[in-house]
Amino acid sequence: MYNKKAGRAFIITLFIISLLIMGAGVFGLQFFMGETNAYRLSALESETVFMMRVAEPFRNTAADAPPFSRDDDEAVPPLYYFETPEGFTMLSHSAAWNTQMLIALYEELMLNQHGEEIHFLHEVIVFADEDERALASYVIGSDTDRFTIEFSAIPSDFGVNFGRSFGTIHLYGGDTITTIEGMAGSLSHEYGHLFTFYHMFNDALQAGESLANTEFARLREASRHDFIVSAGRGEDYWDQRFRYLFEIAAEDFVQLMGSPTTRQVVDFVDVRQRLNTAEPPTNTLGARNAFPQENLMIPLANDVPGLKEYFFSFINREPPRPIEQKREIRLEITQHARLFDLVTGERTFLFYEITWNTPYDGAVYTLVTYDPANYVGWGVPVRTVRPGITPSAIVGEYVIENDGQVRFMNDNLAVGTRVFMVIALLPDGTFFASEKLTHTFTGVPIAPPITQQDGENGEETEENGDEQEEDEDTQGD
Repeated sequence: MYNKKAGRAFIITLFIISLLIMGAGVFGLQFFMGETNAYRLSALESETVFMMRVAEPFRNTAADAPPFSRDDDEAVPPLYYFETPEGFTMLSHSAAWNTQMLIALYEELMLNQHGEEIHFLHEVIVFADEDERALASYVIGSDTDRFTIEFSAIPSDFGVNFGRSFGTIHLYGGDTITTIEGMAGSLSHEYGHLFTFYHMFNDALQAGESLANTEFARLREASRHDFIVSAGRGEDYWDQRFRYLFEIAAEDFVQLMGSPTTRQVVDFVDVRQRLNTAEPPTNTLGARNAFPQENLMIPLANDVPGLKEYFFSFINREPPRPIEQKREIRLEITQHARLFDLVTGERTFLFYEITWNTPYDGAVYTLVTYDPANYVGWGVPVRTVRPGITPSAIVGEYVIENDGQVRFMNDNLAVGTRVFMVIALLPDGTFFASEKLTHTFTGVPIAPPITQQDGENGEETEENGDEQEEDEDTQGD
């Protein structure tokens, strides 16, 4: 039977950092007073950590409800547990996460770069139920150990109290997320909170100050980018979480020090591929190839001078060097207009082809976009291009004609002003970002549209293996 650890009875300072996915990724921080033990958390309210990522839209629609609930009077024992060599415990309330799975999850956790802060970790708990808004959360608390001395010259009630802090990672949805790959991103992000608060933010936290004067804030140019430097969650958190400095720090940890398992590739498809019957991905939890960080408006961690060295300084290691130096990725956009005489009358279809160069050998490139006037986190993935495929993607209202039949589809991305960028994921797990292309869509053709009589049928194919597949899809429709 698993027994509760002694000396963990009272939380002096408790806060939950909500994250996902990521992210999935949304996160939060607040202080609470309450009681805790190995199985139970009692708090006024709780924050979440990593939003589940879906192909579209990338928004947080979560309500401010606690991510889980437990009986305040009776602890709920875990189904499985594993005591790690480092002294923290892996617990499972899900039948899918038995002891062997917990051992594998522990091994995955240890693939993240780590140092002495690992001894600050108390528990990693897998809960069976999903949370409607989060994949995981991180809890930091402190408690008191009391040591007594039995000696005739010392009063019998004499003792010495020692305060200590500990952290706990909660992972939700264990009954449905049943693989290490599914948990890897959430686990890494949560450990990133532990790492950054322990090494970077502890002094400010203890002093009750903002994070504005920390070295991380200086390196990340917090004032220039108008980051929120509070150590706690404000009223604007749900709309502005991507601007919170402690969230940016946790995302930087995943980029710079995270497990290789977090570098999963999800193949996103554009409107042209979808019209040619390609199915969009259904599981996008590991889509770091599209979103190495939640805030795409700021530089990636690799592009911030001195940031990688700062992270690795806490574990006294030299950061690994990328297999290739950063090179320029340039984007170009071209408008296409097609005019068709439909039964309902003439109709012009506007779509846009975005192309880019591929300077890195063996890299996976993913085009993403966001609205700079209404950034809500993560953005929208457009297309993933693996090695050997022509680097291009289509946005707008794409149209094809075959045997007198006209089919079209609109992804609603060619509206207003949008920013496009390409994320390159190198074989060694390094992320590099392209230059940003800002384009304002007017909905007006810049040249007379091409008609069917001009010999154009609006159908386009791709090179290097995609052409045959798309031709077959079109012919079979």
